[in-house]
Amino acid sequence: MTGWLIYDEVGKKRNAWFIQSLMEKARQRGISLFLKIHPDDNILSGDTLPDFAIIRTICPSLHQFFEAHHIPTFNGKLCASVANDKWRTYEMCQELGIFQMATERLSPAPTIPFPLVVKKVDGHGGTEVYLMPDEETYLPFAHTHDRNHYIAQAFCSHPGRDMRVYVMGENILAGILRESHTDFRSNFSLGGEVSVAEVTPAQRDIVEKIRRYLCFDFVGIDFIYHQNEWVLNEVEDIVGCRMLYACTDLDVTGLYMDYIKAKLLK
Repeated sequence: MTGWLIYDEVGKKRNAWFIQSLMEKARQRGISLFLKIHPDDNILSGDTLPDFAIIRTICPSLHQFFEAHHIPTFNGKLCASVANDKWRTYEMCQELGIFQMATERLSPAPTIPFPLVVKKVDGHGGTEVYLMPDEETYLPFAHTHDRNHYIAQAFCSHPGRDMRVYVMGENILAGILRESHTDFRSNFSLGGEVSVAEVTPAQRDIVEKIRRYLCFDFVGIDFIYHQNEWVLNEVEDIVGCRMLYACTDLDVTGLYMDYIKAKLLK
């Protein structure tokens, strides 16, 4: 059994340990897993294709290519297309009846009251999320940025506190609480404090609705805290695992390769 582990160059540098661990755990399970860098390795033009691909970069053409060749990808095309687009995530929530903070396209005339948050639809890690306290701050941004690339969203009542639920197939691995006392964003990469937290029944119901819709393999589902309830924020397709290793003893890469092997052998 042969697989490709696909990153871009930036992702490769940031995730060296995770990559090495995945490849070693694959080898232990009799799987030959090869690292491919897209687009540097020009992988779409090769003749020899793998049995499966783990795609850890945002590139719709990769999913289209493997789907056309009937090669399974982890995660699949639907999950990648929805989870990597915050507007499409919002549309999914509307369809499934999952509550999110009020959301609309970036506009010079927002209907959401200030303060509000502006997010790039394909942003990750909290680096393209902007707090807009008032119209004077918001309008220059709205007039100089493409509305199709950004959303505006209502500001939650408890900024700087959120929770990521790690899910692999049908199994919830852990819930990790993230808190920041200095920033409205609580991302671990931005200095947020992390700890294990119990996943509530309401969160489990939301996770299951999303799982059935997206048919994902391994994701993080993020919740923000608003008026004493956990509210869905977004779904992470290329989910980082540093918090899991910092807070738990889970062998994430081993579990993932076990999951992939079992799914392929079904």
